[in-house]
Formats: sequence, structure tokens, C-alpha cells
Amino acid sequence: MVSISDIRLFLKKNLTKQRYTHTIKVSKLAVKLAKHHKLKNIIKIEIAALLHDCQKRSNDKNNHSFLAEKLARTKFKIKDKKILYAIRHHTFGHRHMDNFSKIIYIADISEPSRKFPEAREIRRIAFKELDMAMVLALSTKIKYVLNERKPVSAESIILYNKLLKKSLTAEAQSARRKSKHVVLCVSAGKIK
Repeated sequence: MVSISDIRLFLKKNLTKQRYTHTIKVSKLAVKLAKHHKLKNIIKIEIAALLHDCQKRSNDKNNHSFLAEKLARTKFKIKDKKILYAIRHHTFGHRHMDNFSKIIYIADISEPSRKFPEAREIRRIAFKELDMAMVLALSTKIKYVLNERKPVSAESIILYNKLLKKSLTAEAQSARRKSKHVVLCVSAGKIK
């Protein structure tokens, strides 16, 4: 596997100072989130985070994630599907994202130098619940894209709806468990 120092050296030479700083912050946040959520293969998370914007300087900014995936495969000989998938989908998301990919997406949108108000909240929630952080991250990005009068990715909307439905289902199940608990407590003569 490629070394982290080789990737960093390439990035330092090929990215603007601002983009390089952003990339390092994304990498640090992604590693923290991965450790917090007990993901394995922290090195792979770090590689995906470092390479997520390696083609951002290209003229085709809307496709930079696909170009970054291609560069990861060709220049750095990365074959790991999780790394490549996370790089490819860090901009728009995808309905089949796993926690590995969600961490890259969340770290990119919410790293500490991001100035929009939701970034801090996304980061905070991400250390508690990745799916809820993704819901906020996706809604924030969708609002931004709409305000800029740009096309919204269908995958962003599908993923948002999927995660929202999952969270609402979980909330409903939790509410039903609580209401059963209250009924059981009342029928036993105890109210808590």
C-alpha cells in the first residue's frame, strides 16, 4: 500500500496551500471520527481523507471526486474498494454509503476551518450519531446548492430521504418502547 508520507508530499506539491490545509484538517477529523466510532483500518480512512480533493484544482470542479478516485487508482495504485468509493462519493453522497464513506463526507463538510454555522453542529452530532450528522450535512449542502441555483444530485436526495426515514422509524420505535414502559409501570402501580 502507498505510504501516507508519499501522499502528503504529492498533495503539498500539487494543491494550493489553502486546499492542502483543508485536506489535512479533513484527514485529522476523519481519523478522530473513525476511532470514536471504532472503525477498523484507520490508515485506509486517512488515505481516503487525504486523497478526497487531490483533483480539486482541475477545471471540472463538479467532477473532482471522480477524477480524484481515478488518480488514486492510477498514480497511487489504490485498489481498495472502500477507499475508492469514499473518494468518489464524498461530494454528492450515495444511497449505499457505509460508515467509512459517511465519515469522509462529514469530515469534508465540517472540518474546523469551515465557516458556515452548521459545520460545528454537524461535527458535534457526528461524534454521537453518524446518520443524524449526515442528515444535517446533506440538508445543509442541498440548501446551499439550491441557493446557488445549481443542479441537486439525485443521490444526495435519495440518501437524505433514506436516512431521514431511518431516523424517523427509530424515533417512532423509541417512542413506542417508552409508551409501553409507562403503561407497564402504571399497571404495576409505579409511575416513573
